[in-house]
Amino acid sequence: MTKTIKMTEKYLKEPYSRVLIPDEESGTYTAVILEFPGCIAQGDTPQEAYENLEEAAKDWIAAALDLKQEIPSPSQSLSFGGKILLRLPKSLHRRLTLIAEREGISLNQFIVSALAEKVGAFTLYDQLTKKLDKKMSEVSINTAVNTFITYQANRTSSDAMLIQHIEIKEAEPYAGDKKYIVYS
Repeated sequence: MTKTIKMTEKYLKEPYSRVLIPDEESGTYTAVILEFPGCIAQGDTPQEAYENLEEAAKDWIAAALDLKQEIPSPSQSLSFGGKILLRLPKSLHRRLTLIAEREGISLNQFIVSALAEKVGAFTLYDQLTKKLDKKMSEVSINTAVNTFITYQANRTSSDAMLIQHIEIKEAEPYAGDKKYIVYS
């Protein structure tokens, strides 16, 4: 066996994150290794998708090794011990300490609390942004549908009414890009 094949097999024994994504429309499956950008395979069954993924991963690793690129570590092997070393400007350290004393808590508790609030704010912002995006999409669709209905109604004679069932389905084909299909 060549050195590249041995290294490839060694990497594939690591606990990389393999994800299977079913496609309800086509009935096929897509499999990816999250740590390897662009390492994707498909199959008609979950087993076939995983088998194809292993072949794609071997090729991905071999290509990266040939190009002298670093192979990412499995995300599961990363550990978080809950400790960080934080360097602050003296003036900020002083201000944080004064605020923590005023609150009657330790500096560590204050920093953890402040970080948790900031993370919570980001989470809230993300949720609100998604809701706003959804609402804006709904308004756009409703406007388009109403325009379509008005146009059709104006095209028909005054004696006849246009009665048409319109169904709107949302599809997310790739990476969050939303497309709306209007059926009449």
